[in-house]
Amino acid sequence: MGSATHVFVTGGTGLIGRALVERLLRRGLHVTLMLRSGSDERRKDELDDLARAAADTNGSLSGVTGDLCTPDLGLADAGLTALAKAGHCFHLAALYDIDADSDALEKSNVEGTKQLLSALRKARFDGTLHHVSSVAVAGDYSETFTEDMFEEDQGLPHPYHRSKLESETLVRASGLDYRIYRPSGVVGDSKTGAMDRIDGVYFSFAAIKKLAYALPGWARVPVPRIRGGFNLVPVDYVADAMAHIALHDSDARVFHLVDPRPPSLVKMTQMFLAAAGGPRLGPALDLAKLPGMKKTGAMLSMLPSVRELRDAFLSDLGLPSSGLRAMNTKVRFDDANTQAALAGSGIECPPLESYAKTLYRYYDDHLDPMKQRPVRYRRALTAKVVLVTGASRGIGLAVAQSAAEAGAKVLLVARDAAKLDAAVAGIRATGGEAYAHAADLSSFEEVDALAEAVLTQHGGVDVLIHNAARSIRRPVVASMDRFHDYERTMALNYFAPVRLTLRLLPSLIERSGTISHVLTMGVLIPGPYFAAYLATKSALDAFGDSLMSELQHEGIHVSSVYLPLVKTEMMAPVEEYAGRRDVMTPRRAAAMILDGVVDRRRRVMTPAGAYFAFSNRIAPATTSRVLNLIERAFPVGDAPSEFPIERAFITNAIGGSPI
Repeated sequence: MGSATHVFVTGGTGLIGRALVERLLRRGLHVTLMLRSGSDERRKDELDDLARAAADTNGSLSGVTGDLCTPDLGLADAGLTALAKAGHCFHLAALYDIDADSDALEKSNVEGTKQLLSALRKARFDGTLHHVSSVAVAGDYSETFTEDMFEEDQGLPHPYHRSKLESETLVRASGLDYRIYRPSGVVGDSKTGAMDRIDGVYFSFAAIKKLAYALPGWARVPVPRIRGGFNLVPVDYVADAMAHIALHDSDARVFHLVDPRPPSLVKMTQMFLAAAGGPRLGPALDLAKLPGMKKTGAMLSMLPSVRELRDAFLSDLGLPSSGLRAMNTKVRFDDANTQAALAGSGIECPPLESYAKTLYRYYDDHLDPMKQRPVRYRRALTAKVVLVTGASRGIGLAVAQSAAEAGAKVLLVARDAAKLDAAVAGIRATGGEAYAHAADLSSFEEVDALAEAVLTQHGGVDVLIHNAARSIRRPVVASMDRFHDYERTMALNYFAPVRLTLRLLPSLIERSGTISHVLTMGVLIPGPYFAAYLATKSALDAFGDSLMSELQHEGIHVSSVYLPLVKTEMMAPVEEYAGRRDVMTPRRAAAMILDGVVDRRRRVMTPAGAYFAFSNRIAPATTSRVLNLIERAFPVGDAPSEFPIERAFITNAIGGSPI
């Protein structure tokens, strides 16, 4: 006969599981966790947290080894004894990844539930099985889905939906005393924001962050009218509700753990945008009312080209395309059973508005991939061949060092063989793998020889980073007799990277490689004094656009990186820049470049760059006039400033000339 003070938990180290186990321990219960072999190492931090929680309570914590994918969970005698002794079994172990394939979901969610039920029968378990399902069982149901509903002829468009419905079917037919809990989209703790991974609504935070960087808070962004919402529920409410309901009498069997008053999808997005300091949304545009839009939209969505375009757009925003099929904005969830069971307990779901900022701030501090660079870089670059031009110093050297630290095989290219050898020696001294390839890239013959050497010695490249460049700061009127300024700049900055790309393109296609064009913010907002330099970078940018449009389906990715002024030897000769306080470090520039490579980002720019690009497109004449006024305030040579007061103000603000 099982004891009400003993509980058995699968999935106790997951997000919901940890929160639930802590609450069960606080109630003085003796908790046995089923852990996969090796969990002591893989889940050490989570288990240590639970052990500390147990030490502060009258409860106790122990573990047994088991596996969802093994007959009878692979439980030894100790595990079966713990099951027989338990008055409650909480089944939380499952695969919650919407990007997982159908076989993996079937194996974990359906077969795993079968093996649990088999183990319960083998142990002669006579307590209550608490099964964590999901509101995903509602599939594409478009009205109010109650806790009494189950098979309502709803469509199940995503494998995750099907796996949850099938596992719940098994529990209902088991003959056991059971309770089923259907949480909606579970997010972090409403008080601390703590979350263990990027999932669900968190996929949208990268896009929200981009929008917040690109547009000021006072701007308004028109949005399509979207009817419905996406129900979110904080993990602390889910755990509090489950612990209370499980240990109290109730005639109900199924409980929806949802936000009873969810905001619309647009209002939810606005809350997170406000947390990020982004623009407001509105007005809403009802696209469905446009003549023929509904029929045309349905037809277009069936075209392979439209699906590819949709996936590319979602990728730009950092959103998984497969998640769209799992999202149902039309369904509403009734939680009458839950509300009745929680009456008088003081447990209630907080409104999203009260904790949206907490969730976003935790994401920004702990989950944002941009702040997890070492892990991301190692995952993407280990054992990859990365070629960096202009790599003996400055930005190129910083890129090569960072790539080598991530486990890449780095090929450094530059003219100065001595500096190149020193750079390679420095990387090797820290355990990196690096090779020197001295070449003058302004010579077509040396470009061809470089490509041949790389293909012969290394078999090809996975990543090609065009960083080598020559910059000339000279007014157009001072170059009327210096056409060679344009010729030599174009030779190194445009023709060299294009020729090298063409020579290495077959190997890049074979490896689904990435080509990174290190450009300048001046491409986004062309200014004075750099006509020769900016023309070459703009040409390379256009070449990248064409290359990407032709070869994206072959796996080729082109990343265009628009850097601001960087503190390198290239800027040293310009006295007007000597005091600039807003210049970027080479290491930070390298991070922008490698972010574009490992995240396969099409365009990488600073928030200021995004603003300049936007202003130049919206008001090009005004932008040109502003730049012209700045040029007259900061003339080259000994010419007097036409606007000395403005010059003094700007110089005081940034420490030098802005152009």
